[in-house]
Amino acid sequence: MVLTVATMVAFACGNTGGGGGSKGEIDIASDLPTSGADASSGLPTQYGAAFAVSQAGSLKGFTLKFTPFDDAVNGKHDPTKGAQNVQQIISNTKVLGMVGPFNSGVAAAEIPVANQAPLAMISPSNTNECLTIAFDYCQKYAGYTPTSLRPTGKNNYFRVAANDTFQGPAMADFAYDTLGLKTVAVWDDQEPFGLGVANNFAKEFQKKGGTVVARQGFDTSQKPDFHSWLNRAKAAGAQGIYAGATSASYGCIARLQSQGIFDPSSYYLGPDGIGDGQCITDSGAMANDKMYASQGVADANSNPSAKATIDKYKAEHPNPTDTAAYTFAGYDCAAILIDAIGRAIDANGGNMPTRQQVIDQMGKTSNFKGLTGTYTLNAAGDPTTPALQVQQYKSGAWTTVKNINVATS
Repeated sequence: MVLTVATMVAFACGNTGGGGGSKGEIDIASDLPTSGADASSGLPTQYGAAFAVSQAGSLKGFTLKFTPFDDAVNGKHDPTKGAQNVQQIISNTKVLGMVGPFNSGVAAAEIPVANQAPLAMISPSNTNECLTIAFDYCQKYAGYTPTSLRPTGKNNYFRVAANDTFQGPAMADFAYDTLGLKTVAVWDDQEPFGLGVANNFAKEFQKKGGTVVARQGFDTSQKPDFHSWLNRAKAAGAQGIYAGATSASYGCIARLQSQGIFDPSSYYLGPDGIGDGQCITDSGAMANDKMYASQGVADANSNPSAKATIDKYKAEHPNPTDTAAYTFAGYDCAAILIDAIGRAIDANGGNMPTRQQVIDQMGKTSNFKGLTGTYTLNAAGDPTTPALQVQQYKSGAWTTVKNINVATS
């Protein structure tokens, strides 16, 4: 814990000390979707991780370098591309860890590759519960289990985001208790993330006493036509829609197509996958303050001790589009990784650690004071006390309306 605090103070000063880079170079990679429809989420996250590395500068005599990769193909996150990126990352022996990926479907393709290297991964935004928790439905609905993703039998994957067992229900509670909705139509993009979060939303909303209507999955390999479904949802009495999707899987096209079917005052809800600028663009004239999205991490602006770092980041990134919901979670992931590498160096007598030594130290992360929360990582790689937020689109931006703290068992 003392080491953690010392590291974070050093980040604030812009260098982790150790006399520069005389011992050599340590690379920290990222794999995020930084082009196309996903770029409005992926690029700001990459910027946050890069900023953490630049602020550290060096670590116990080693120079730190940031190496980013893009897992988007034709404008959309792609699992195959992500796995190829990880292979390339692994081939660079200077890389001791990776921030990412952003999307759970990409994580499912990357974890087995990184697991066999082995290489430490830490994601700011993966939320599918089956990446870390062995539920009986995981193989059927997600197509994988935590065990099947880890061929070595050891864990190399970590995340700071609250998983979908929290994100879906959090929005369901907000919809029922705060917005007063009693009937909601639910659709998903048939991807592991979208399906999981939609199912968890529907289950909790019904548990609260609400009614789910027009529950349907859509093939989003091409832009779907939602008009027939929207008419069915409206006829069934839906007061709003929950989209288990991302902007890259046309998560907000249904909002646009609802024009003339649903009143603009109807609600449109979704997970972090739609809480970005692309969603607003896709919603067209139907983009308004009746749109809400959950985010798998807390708002760093609610943390007074994060202000100096946030201000410094924004001074370097004055464009508002460079800051998004996972910017500072990306920062925290890189900072946690740097902290673990520092402890691995110490454990290895001040010398360059192995990748497995870094993974071992990642698993010992405890009470790490980040910008978005204080993180202790459990054996599965999950944060023991994750936090999330609900955002509303208003005044031209996604704005936090509620932070929610949860605890895992």
